[in-house]
Amino acid sequence: MCEKMKKNYVRKYPAVVLITTLMLLLGSFLFGKSVSTYAASDVPGKVTLQSVTTPSYGQAKITWKKANNATNYYIYYKEAEAGKWTRLATVKSGSTSYTHKASAKYPLTNGKSYFYTVRAYNSASKKTGTYNKKGIMVQILPETVKLKTAQINSDQISVNLTWNKASGCDSYEIYRRTYRSAWKMIARVKADVLKYTDVTPLRGWNNYYTVCAYDSKTKIGSNRSNIVVASLDSPSFTFSTVRAAYMDVLRGVQAGDMRDLFDAMWSGGVNVEYFVYDMNNDSIPELIVGSDCTWEEENKSYTRKICQVYTCEKTALGYQPRRLSGTLWDPQMSGKNKYLYENYYWYSRSVNIKHIWFLNGESFGKYGETLQYTIGSKELIDFDTENPKPAWKKITDTSALAGV
Repeated sequence: MCEKMKKNYVRKYPAVVLITTLMLLLGSFLFGKSVSTYAASDVPGKVTLQSVTTPSYGQAKITWKKANNATNYYIYYKEAEAGKWTRLATVKSGSTSYTHKASAKYPLTNGKSYFYTVRAYNSASKKTGTYNKKGIMVQILPETVKLKTAQINSDQISVNLTWNKASGCDSYEIYRRTYRSAWKMIARVKADVLKYTDVTPLRGWNNYYTVCAYDSKTKIGSNRSNIVVASLDSPSFTFSTVRAAYMDVLRGVQAGDMRDLFDAMWSGGVNVEYFVYDMNNDSIPELIVGSDCTWEEENKSYTRKICQVYTCEKTALGYQPRRLSGTLWDPQMSGKNKYLYENYYWYSRSVNIKHIWFLNGESFGKYGETLQYTIGSKELIDFDTENPKPAWKKITDTSALAGV
């Protein structure tokens, strides 16, 4: 009777029977054998680890490839300094990933590194497979910041930055660079501050910004945020615009003024001269003021020019001068051949010492090297080729500063 009913059901519902059979076959393909099909002698294969990532703060995700004869997977972790693995969880054989969320029992601490591994288990044979004893390491960092905006203010001389709050930090570090400079931290603000105004961006350049979350307790920072850019136009400076600011500088130099704005000139300010150059091609003229001094070298006396460099900034009180740090010896603007230093070079009889001066952000910097090269040698020519002189644009119309 039962056999007859079974045949009638197949004839009456062939589609249902076919679909059911296909589903059983698909399930067997996707999820492997059922527990009842494993033998007591089956040993799970070795798990192949793929990666460990940190999808969010306080989380670590491990992925792996399936192993043969596995009914479950054991997930383990340990601190980098620890010797013993701690089992985090057990998952079914259909899983190939697990996300560890930090807890009091299984913590993830900023700045520490952790190893993860996975071991296959067979519940029929009660056996575990071999595993990657080294594991894959991941370091726990503060959450990566999402930098939202870098908006130029209407004054065209400052940039407002905003970003999203990040976890695992007590402060944020703001970095800036241009295409010709490395990343430089320009500020650090507390964790409850999600904005910053950069009042010293470089005009005439693309200013790139990024922000890092920082944890001072562990002295560890996050990965850099996304990068945003603010492009500031070169200011339309004229000497009429900056005349009052630079006139104050020249009068002070002539009078030997000792304010912080500038230092007294060497040798009492003998033969004071001023030159105006756009030193970094940003349309902002720099004022260079120099005086003569005597220099002894190889039993000979030379007249040299020592200079101070000033730039001009737009403030709420109008244009104000600011002296750049450092001094400049015998700049290229001097056309007098009696100066020992000409166009950045000092040549003695057989030794070349070369210093190249340039504007570096807010300071006046240099890089130099003592060269044991004979003048005119291939080595010196090659050095000059690899270290070209900065091209300063000379401002010929300085009539606005006349009459000092």
